[in-house]
Amino acid sequence: MSQTILVLGATGLAGKELVKILADKNVQVKAATRQPEKFRSPAPNVTPVHLVQEDPATFAPALAGVDKVFLSALPLDADAFKKLVPFVDEAKKAGVKKIVFLSALGVEHHDSAPLRQIEVYVQQSGIPYGIVRPNFFMENFSEGPFSGPVKETNQIILAADDAVYSMISTVDIAAVAAELLLNDTLNNRELTLTGPVAISNHEAADIITRHAGKTVSYLPISEADLLSGIKAQGAPDSVGQYLAMLMASVRSGANAVVTSAVKDITGREPRSFDTFAQVNAGNF
Repeated sequence: MSQTILVLGATGLAGKELVKILADKNVQVKAATRQPEKFRSPAPNVTPVHLVQEDPATFAPALAGVDKVFLSALPLDADAFKKLVPFVDEAKKAGVKKIVFLSALGVEHHDSAPLRQIEVYVQQSGIPYGIVRPNFFMENFSEGPFSGPVKETNQIILAADDAVYSMISTVDIAAVAAELLLNDTLNNRELTLTGPVAISNHEAADIITRHAGKTVSYLPISEADLLSGIKAQGAPDSVGQYLAMLMASVRSGANAVVTSAVKDITGREPRSFDTFAQVNAGNF
């Protein structure tokens, strides 16, 4: 029997990949977005719905008739817990049968982290759940927050020193999320998702250079320079502090872990950074 799945962040890096996968399944997809009038549906079974995380009045209409939810916070949002608690409450009221939450690697060790607080709230809601904790997205370099300097100055500019981290493609995150949503034998799983190997930003730059037709280099910067650069862009201080915390985790070596979770759930190996760079050669 067909079911209806609501995907939050349907135009985001991971959400849009999940929408594509679910579009090929026997499900109805409600793609949550701030601007549904601008959403381009990939299939007849995908319908855009208006949802704004800062506006709880949009929650109940978006959840109407929904069986399962892919839940994600806004990027680097220090207030994510306050925004999503009312959503989880509304989902429970609407009779949602499962929530799969997009968290982040390592947050289970930091009780004060907003994403960890959301994890716990979902777990305590009584709704069957899945939690995916991916490492940094490979797509950050092609279209996400790291892509600007890559495109404009041919540089990766991050406060990560020479540390290695096991980046993962959003294609693989979405594939795992889809399995958790559709397969009820996988309820109440918590999964750390990584790519197949940990690499440094120097290696990432070399790989992008090999495929992009231009020379890209890595410029490691200090945390102070990271914070001042974000402030100069007009972003709130909370965004800078959030990103600084993530970069500190990378420098500590915590993000070098490699897991088999993608293969365990999907049956295939996760995409390598080389394959990612080859597929996205025109996006650098």
